[in-house]
This record gives sequence, C-alpha cells and structure tokens, in this order.
Amino acid sequence: MVDRNVVSLSAFNLFRGLATGGYMALFAAYMARYGYSMSDIGFVIALSNVVGFLASPAMGYVLEVHSSRLVSAATGFLLAVSLFLPAFSDSMLSLSVSYSLFMLSFYFGQPARMTFLARVVDRGRLGSVVGVTGAAFTASRTVGPPLSGALALYYGYWEAFIILALLALAGSTLFYLTSTELGVSPGRNNSKYNLLDPYRRLLKPDRSLALLHVFVGLDRAAWMMWFPMLSAFLVRIGYDEATIGVLIGLSNALETLCTPIMGRLTDVLGASRMLALSEASAALSALTLATINYTGTAGAVMSMSLIGVSIGSWIPAYNVYVARVYERLGEAYATTNAIRSVAGIPAPYIGGFLYEALALHAPLLVSAVVLAYTTLMALKPLGEVERLKASTATSYR
Repeated sequence: MVDRNVVSLSAFNLFRGLATGGYMALFAAYMARYGYSMSDIGFVIALSNVVGFLASPAMGYVLEVHSSRLVSAATGFLLAVSLFLPAFSDSMLSLSVSYSLFMLSFYFGQPARMTFLARVVDRGRLGSVVGVTGAAFTASRTVGPPLSGALALYYGYWEAFIILALLALAGSTLFYLTSTELGVSPGRNNSKYNLLDPYRRLLKPDRSLALLHVFVGLDRAAWMMWFPMLSAFLVRIGYDEATIGVLIGLSNALETLCTPIMGRLTDVLGASRMLALSEASAALSALTLATINYTGTAGAVMSMSLIGVSIGSWIPAYNVYVARVYERLGEAYATTNAIRSVAGIPAPYIGGFLYEALALHAPLLVSAVVLAYTTLMALKPLGEVERLKASTATSYR
C-alpha cells in the first residue's frame, strides 16, 4: 500500500513538474510579448507573495481537518486553472489571478503532499522517499521549459498553456484515483481546533516553531537577494543566453541527481545536518559567484553545481525535519511557508538596490554571510531540537 502511494505521488510529480516548468518558462515571456513592462511583471509576482502569506495558515487548518490526499490533488487542479487563465485572457487582472493561483498551488501543494507522505511512510525512510518523489519533480521540471518553449514557438501560447493545463489535470486525477491515505490528523477530531488557530500560532509560535520560522525566513531572504536575478547577473558579466541556459541546466541536472542521494543521507545522518550542508553549499555558491571575475567559467560551473547540491539537499532535509519535530504537520508546513513568502517580498528589491548602488557582488556577499549563520543555526539549535524530539518520540503510525 505504501509503495503504491509513493509510485502514485511520483507519477503526479512527473506531470506536475512538466506543467510547473512550462509555466515558469512561459509566463513572464507571455506578459512581455503582450506589452507589459518589467514593473508590471514584478507587481504580479509581489502580489502572489502577499496572497501566499495571507492564505498559507488557512491551508494548515484545512490539512488538519481534511484529507491531505484530497488537498494534494486539488492543488494540481489549482495549477491547471492557473494555466487555463492566460490561454483565454491577457488582461492584467486575469494574469495576476493566474500567477497567484500558480503560487498558491506551490504554497498549498508542498505541505499537502508532505503531510500525505508523512502519514503513509515510516519516518525512518521518509528522507529516501522524499528524495525519490522530489527527483521525479525536478527531472520533469527540467524538461518543462524546452517542451513549453517549443510548443509556444511552433503552435502558439494558447496551445502551449492548454496542453500544460491538461498535463496538470491528468496528473491530479491519476494521483487521486491510485493513492490511499493512512493516518489521522491530530486536529481532525478536535472540535476546539478552528481556522484562526494557525494564524494565532503564526503570530505567537512556540519556541521550536519560532526557531524554524527564523531559520527559513533568513534562508529565503538570503536566496532571494540574488537568485531571481541570477540570469541578469550572468548577462552583466558577459555570458550569452546559450551559455546561461547550459549553466542553469547543469544546476537542475545536479539537483535531480542529488535529491535521492541526499534523501538517503537524511535518514542516516539526520535532517538538521543535511540542512547545514544545504546552507553551506548555498553560501559557497554565492561566494564563488561574487569572485567570478577571478575564477571565470570554472567558477560559474562550480557555483551552479553548488546550487544543485544545495537545493537537492534542502528538499528532503527540510521536509523530514518538520515531519520529525512537529505533531501538526499540515499547520507547521503551511505557517512556515507563510514566513518564507513574507521574507521573499523585500529581499529581491534589497538585492537589486545593492547591485546598483554598490557593486554586482554586494548582494552575493551579504547573502553568503547570512547563509553562513543559518548553517550554524542548522547545526546547533535545530540539531538540538531534532535530537530531543527523537529521544522522546513514540511511533507515529
């Protein structure tokens, strides 16, 4: 039964990855083709982060009282709707709703799928399972951009968005029909648990959850200071689009290869240690990019490789850490996503300001310092919480 659920979610992630990668490749280009400015595109992206922050705690409540299997499938339908909208309307309102729904499919989908996995998989092998299901997503997400680009080029945006939407619908339907949920949420039979509880705990979390919120907030801010502008940075220092595509493709490929390996290491070494590896790799990547004028192409390759290692480590480590430490899984994942969303709003603007006001490498150096601090956070306080929880844990299933 468990293996069937893992296969079902992996298949879902294959379809979802194609649709997600395609959307990410097409959406901004679609807006630009229809005459929208960069500030218009930035507004749509910023708006989606605000919506994600406001809505994420509510998803925590939904996951505690409803089926995580049903919610996971519903987020796939949400992704499909976000793809259907631009196929039929290019208005600012329609495109804003589309991108917000796309981001909600992420903000809601990640806690829903992880809550589902944590309820059907033994915690001792959860990292390995997350690694396998995560690799299915990253592999197909890598294929999504060239596939969608070819569809848009040879057939048109309408056809590309419709095909991607149908892929998302097919994956969601397949997952719901072939999976079976086990386990009961702590909040499902608690009449005192209500919609406002996740919002209260977001504003006043207990010590261990507050620690995680600080950690993911700093991590997200550090990444967002430069990662969204990565291609622009590479252009500024002289790389052409073809080379940039190869470098980013290398990062995605390494992420796909590393995720299953890092998942297994998470089960063996512990989630907090693998989080530290993820943060340290990201810090080294930022430092390498900051010194690229001296390291050249070798430095660019090294930096992209470290990004792949970092994200490939983060996916299983973060998800397993939450599953091992917190009882209300859906709520913990959802409120933490709210924090990540908030941290992602000002950071790109700060990074852009540092780029222009000081130097190209300024936000990279600031980011590296923050990521060095989060590396220490993962090793010490997060590690202590994980070990304490492990010493007092009882069987979940």
